[in-house]
Amino acid sequence: MDRDVVNLIHFMYHHGPVDWSVHRPLVWCGADTPPAVDGFLENGALPPQLYRFLKAVDEQMSNLPRPDYVFSFPLKSPPRAQGDSRLCFVAMPYRVPWFRTVADAVEDAAAQSGFRTEISGDLATPGPIPDQIWQGIRRAEVVIADVTGANPNVYYEVGMAHALGKELVVLTQDDPKTLPFDIQSSRSLRYDPADAPALRTSLAAAFQSVSARYPFEGPEPRF
Repeated sequence: MDRDVVNLIHFMYHHGPVDWSVHRPLVWCGADTPPAVDGFLENGALPPQLYRFLKAVDEQMSNLPRPDYVFSFPLKSPPRAQGDSRLCFVAMPYRVPWFRTVADAVEDAAAQSGFRTEISGDLATPGPIPDQIWQGIRRAEVVIADVTGANPNVYYEVGMAHALGKELVVLTQDDPKTLPFDIQSSRSLRYDPADAPALRTSLAAAFQSVSARYPFEGPEPRF
């Protein structure tokens, strides 16, 4: 959205009808800026429906968003049909000897529960990697994050998941008590990479606990 419009909406949200002499310093009026504010200046105030929407979104962002955050999923993506797989985004280090073992366990448990996985290390589409990760996490209905060894890339992706209000399942080979306090409230599964069957069992239970997004997936969301 044009910065002019952002500034003008902010002004109108707090002050109601515009007074050009007051809000003009907030708007970039250079020749390189399209006159994108004109539509808001016609009536002098925000449309009531837009005001209520902005207020609701701002309330949702007063704390870390929850799974009902309005922008948690891409609005341009069509609703998922009954029977379609649910997306799980997997954040984990991929230059470690146990990568394939854990990735296979996640993929197997996901498939058994009606999910499909997208692993950050497998992204191959041209373009900025952070943007692709952001898009993958936005599309996902749950994020599995293996924080073993405190990999900074994984924690970066956990931060994105928190910002979008995603349900998060934390995997670790480390002592869960050593996890940072801001993810200790997330469901965490400690595992031994040498015992893949036990990991699959724990993951299957975790997938079953993911909140329903649509009524055909079970009871109302648990958040």
